[in-house]
Amino acid sequence: DRESVSELPRPTRGNDEATVTVDIFEDFACPGCARFALEDFGRLVDEYPDEDVRFRRFDFLVVDSNLNEPVANAARSIQDELGEDAFFEFADAAYESQSDYSWQVIGDLAEEVDADPCRVLSDADGSTYDGVIQADQTEGENRGVPGTPAAVVDGQLLEGAASYENVSSAIDDAL
Repeated sequence: DRESVSELPRPTRGNDEATVTVDIFEDFACPGCARFALEDFGRLVDEYPDEDVRFRRFDFLVVDSNLNEPVANAARSIQDELGEDAFFEFADAAYESQSDYSWQVIGDLAEEVDADPCRVLSDADGSTYDGVIQADQTEGENRGVPGTPAAVVDGQLLEGAASYENVSSAIDDAL
């Protein structure tokens, strides 16, 4: 058992000094989040230069699932151990395996990103990063996020589920 972690930077793509900030609220058990993460997010990151747009990822658990919280804890464990690139690599792999979530899958995915699977599984089972996840949840609630995937562009909550079309349109308007 490890001590609880209550603070960890949000996983980010782009420059901290970027002109526009896009906050994405996701749940690892949400099928719409999987679609957004696997189809739209990479396209947005590729399309907008780091100096123009910074993307921050928040955990916002809304799906009734036994494994969304453990997967979120595992992802944050990987971020804490290996950094943001490993976090996003794990997140994509987790979304690709969403219909097959199990403790074995979580451990296998951790190993695929060169994380210590025993540490990751211990953190996932022990809720080591629940304080971090709860802070994201509270942030989403304070911003009026109704569900996932949701996007907030420069402080403005977008209507409807986050998609390439509505996020890119809001970014273009902000630039």
